[in-house]
Amino acid sequence: MTTYKELFGKQIQKLSSDPTDAQAEGQVWYNTTDDVFKTVLSTGAWASGGNLSTARKGLGGAGIQTAALAFGGNGGTTATEEYGGASWTSGGNLSTARISTTGAGTQTAGIAMGGNAPPVTNATEEYNGSSWTGGGNMTTSRGYLAGCGTQTAGLVIGGDEAPGLTGKTEEYNGSSWSEQSDMSVARSQLGAAGIQTSALGFGGYSSPSSPKFTTATEEYGGSSWTTGGVLGTARYRVAGSGSSNTAALGFGGYTNTQVANTEGYDGSSWSARANLGTARERLAGCGTQTTALAFGGYTTGNVATTEEFTTSIFSPVAATWSSEGSLPAPRFNGGQGIGIESAAAIFGGNVSTVSYPYTNTTNEYDGSSWTNGGNLNNTGANRGAFGTQTAGLSLGSYQYPPNVSTTNVEEYNGSAWTAKSAMGTSRYGAGGAGISTAGLVFGGSTKPGATGGITGTEEYNGSGWTAGGAMPNAVKYHASGGTQTAAIRAGGTRSGAPRLDETFEYDGSSWTAGGTMGTARYLCNGSGGPTAQTAMLIAGGQTATATTGVSEVYNGTAWATTASLGTARNQHMNAQFNNANNALVAGGVPPSSGVASSERFTSEVIQLDYKTLTSS
Repeated sequence: MTTYKELFGKQIQKLSSDPTDAQAEGQVWYNTTDDVFKTVLSTGAWASGGNLSTARKGLGGAGIQTAALAFGGNGGTTATEEYGGASWTSGGNLSTARISTTGAGTQTAGIAMGGNAPPVTNATEEYNGSSWTGGGNMTTSRGYLAGCGTQTAGLVIGGDEAPGLTGKTEEYNGSSWSEQSDMSVARSQLGAAGIQTSALGFGGYSSPSSPKFTTATEEYGGSSWTTGGVLGTARYRVAGSGSSNTAALGFGGYTNTQVANTEGYDGSSWSARANLGTARERLAGCGTQTTALAFGGYTTGNVATTEEFTTSIFSPVAATWSSEGSLPAPRFNGGQGIGIESAAAIFGGNVSTVSYPYTNTTNEYDGSSWTNGGNLNNTGANRGAFGTQTAGLSLGSYQYPPNVSTTNVEEYNGSAWTAKSAMGTSRYGAGGAGISTAGLVFGGSTKPGATGGITGTEEYNGSGWTAGGAMPNAVKYHASGGTQTAAIRAGGTRSGAPRLDETFEYDGSSWTAGGTMGTARYLCNGSGGPTAQTAMLIAGGQTATATTGVSEVYNGTAWATTASLGTARNQHMNAQFNNANNALVAGGVPPSSGVASSERFTSEVIQLDYKTLTSS
């Protein structure tokens, strides 16, 4: 019998723990702790990409993951966008507006085929990287069709001739179309992948009566279709990518609801892959089986979401919020807190929305439980803050009665609060950044009850305050973090803009606009500590319609969603000095009496994708 050593030139190692180096791919070892044989094999996962400029469904797509093309869609548009691997930019407009279209080719040699103009059209257009020109018309006008291949060797299959489903197949030679053998199953809104001589058609809407959608897969060899392996999930309005009929990917679609399911095809059968982050239908896709792109589509409305699929020997361990020790009593509206998740402090705020009694209590967290610390000298709510648990500052507050904002500043040394030099401007609901000897306060409001805010920034040197660069617009109840020379603020509210999605960054003298948040909100808090300007986390808050648990992370350019809070909340407190990978929030509302629960955030981590070997 041939041994492993004879085949691979090495013996199976005995290890007490799994290796972490990427060189473990393809190796086999015996884990003596787990009492099993293991290896590392490649897998795949979806990651967020840059959003389309225009949310749309029923669009066409072409290209590869790092150089893609999106066009048409919505109620019929000519808009074209180009993807460079991180963001979308405008391209040349289609000559014919269309929805329910399909595409093929590359970003600089693309092709748009059919769709609904309305009515259904046989129009073909070719893209040269900057503009569209007319190509040869298809022999059959149809929408909800699928396509693949290149600009000079294209393929269209299936669709709706309005009325009537079709299984018609046509090939393009760069100037004209010719009809080929029909698919066995007439269908529309199907997925396709491959090239003109090695293509795949799968899923789709196949009947007006139940079941309306199918798992049927067919393989095209350049002249005729043969039956392939069935999809694991029957669906239509699905997208696909792939290089041939033996290497394809199908993702998204609709099966009584939008689905995120992704499946890979190896020439005989489909197997499950990692799900899309956003379940959706009528999306577009391009790329290969190992590096795919999904963009646009429809959930409860048109979406601009883009996701990138990449196979790797590494797999992500998802970000999470986990329950932590509860506060001694419910509270909210304290504003920002100080410290990190294992050494935090929150202070002030309210204990009930019914009568609005304020507290001067400080609670400290040691990584597992909350205890009472030294009391503030002044009660009040909506404080700004910066610094650590043993050297942190409380900035301003709202007090009622007598219904005023304050200039009060207090410093905490880990056990007691001491009054420090007052700010030049009274404020509440302000943002803070920095440390006890080099801090920053910005925004907030001087007039209790007002919907507006202030633009003023003040810098602290450990003993006094001086004016800094004013923000270009007023804001209060925003998230903040960073340092005195690299600060950030995001979200918030002001007159005429009750929920903001804007981000602004401070360089020590002036504020400039940053990336736009995915969810506009206020009464939220951020974590990022000194690195917040390039790595910040925002969780919870109040949107236009409800309290939210949505969390987003900022990389210095763009925001991306991550794990949501277990308990949606606003007016909660946080450990503001934390980095974006390990955050802590506590308290908040609703309900009217506030909550005492706290949660800790752990960011996504990437690890080798270990596989346990079995005898089957």
